[in-house]
Amino acid sequence: MIRLYVENPLLENQDVVLTENQSHYLQKVMRLKENDDVLLFNGRDGEWKARITGTSKKSTILFPITQSRPQRREGDLWLLFSPLKPKRQEFLVEKATELGVSCLCLVHFERTSVPKVNFEKMQAHAREATEQCGRLTLPEIKPLMSLNALLKNWPAERFLLFGDESLSSPSLEALNLNPQKPYAFLVGPEGGFSPQELSLLKSFPQAQGVTLNPHILRAETAALVGVSYLQMKTQTVSSLVRNA
Repeated sequence: MIRLYVENPLLENQDVVLTENQSHYLQKVMRLKENDDVLLFNGRDGEWKARITGTSKKSTILFPITQSRPQRREGDLWLLFSPLKPKRQEFLVEKATELGVSCLCLVHFERTSVPKVNFEKMQAHAREATEQCGRLTLPEIKPLMSLNALLKNWPAERFLLFGDESLSSPSLEALNLNPQKPYAFLVGPEGGFSPQELSLLKSFPQAQGVTLNPHILRAETAALVGVSYLQMKTQTVSSLVRNA
């Protein structure tokens, strides 16, 4: 069944009016009509089965029937990366969303080669991936910031892991992760961290470098390796702690 993210509150017997773009998608692309059902979610009220009760050229009215899934807390894992070329960034945003990343943060480094970011497209890609993968919440997307600004405002409770291409840091497997802590994973730009940036990260008390692979990985590959491992490791450990 088609899933759509909406801003509206989702309550039983309270109509939801879709945007013009969403109406076009349902009526013209998916060929849905009155009395067809879709799933709606807004990141707050769970997921609802809703029925199309009215259509016009630019709008669609949906009537929520029943809640199919209650709202639940999802993962709390951040991914931080340098802006990438559009197709590669679209791929990374899609896959990070599917893997459950809760926050995407763009960081400007000395060797960042992409100066501008289309945040509207980035948010659209994240929303589409969320609709397709079954998540109940959209990942938060933070504005572009410098590495210095990022570390200056870093939350005290969150631990930062970063991919260290120098091979001088321990492997991911060697880390003793605390499942009670929230984590973030940072990958550098295509040209790698500058010596000054690497020194800054290594001296930051809440950060730890990690070696991902003996080979140099592309930024999006490194990001997904780090996120996948962290998600698997912390979720597995958390499950063991809960069941002990």
